[in-house]
Amino acid sequence: METACGGCRKNGKSRHSLQDNSTPHTCKCGNDHNQINIDAGLDQTAAPVDESRANSHADRPSEVLQNSERLKAEIVKSIKDLPPMPQAVVKIQELIADLNSDTGKVADIIESDQAIAAKVLKMANSAFYGMSGKISSIRQASLLLGYQTLGEIVSLAGATDILSGNMPGYGYNSEELWKHSLVVAFTAKMIVEMKDRELIHQAHTAGLIHDVGKIILDRYILEHKDRISAYMEQAEKTFLEAEKYFFGFDHAEIASEICKTWKIPENITLAIKCHHRPSMSDGDLLSHVLHLADHLAMMGGIGYDEDDALSELESGTMDIIGLNQKDVGDITFKVLEAVADL
Repeated sequence: METACGGCRKNGKSRHSLQDNSTPHTCKCGNDHNQINIDAGLDQTAAPVDESRANSHADRPSEVLQNSERLKAEIVKSIKDLPPMPQAVVKIQELIADLNSDTGKVADIIESDQAIAAKVLKMANSAFYGMSGKISSIRQASLLLGYQTLGEIVSLAGATDILSGNMPGYGYNSEELWKHSLVVAFTAKMIVEMKDRELIHQAHTAGLIHDVGKIILDRYILEHKDRISAYMEQAEKTFLEAEKYFFGFDHAEIASEICKTWKIPENITLAIKCHHRPSMSDGDLLSHVLHLADHLAMMGGIGYDEDDALSELESGTMDIIGLNQKDVGDITFKVLEAVADL
């Protein structure tokens, strides 16, 4: 049985119809009274992998086929226009990857960057970490929260400037990308806490910067916004499909190039590149975790695209990760509750 948002239907956006079940989701068409339902059985209605569709060039505009590589090279060069990842964050990523590193050195590096240190203290005292008002120094944060958690907070602090600002091409305001990124980061972290705790820091970092490619791609989206909007509406396509159609690549590919520039570890870079199509990661667990976390964030209403309700989970994702429906429901509830306090 299918249900659909009446408001969207009135606006000709019939693809907001979804499988009927028990998980509530409010459509973003602006009609708050319209409720649509999303299948809580996730993998039962998961999208089958269609690699021929993902890789086909047959239906792309001819100018895309001619200019795709040149445009991608131009976009990669423009990565330098992004605010750099603070050196403190880069160094701490390297230290955390080294199991023999000195925890005291992490505190020293944080304290060497006053802006990062201030943000770390503010976040460490949030309700999410259970230390509201109890932490007064970086050293204390290191002792009370532990090595991995402190590194997680540093990644958050370092990303705040990068993941801010409006994106007129995609139509996002300064809050939407940041909030979505936070939810994906915390969701990915909670998933691996249940399955592979060694991936906790990597999962959090991957979630935090998984959509950074959109920041670079935004001005190119804006240049073709009318054509892209018409294509999405007439062909009933998602933004991701529109990126592939008009440019020959998508924001996830650009994000992976940014990760290389920032010297982000290879497993995080791969997960970000494959977060919409984890089947292309050769069974990589982190890629599937990030894909599920992104999907749950959008289904929980913490997204920013008009096509969020069209988000599909790749078939087999739940089996690879090894979660059941109750696990997913518990994780989603805890994350949305915690993020509200940040």
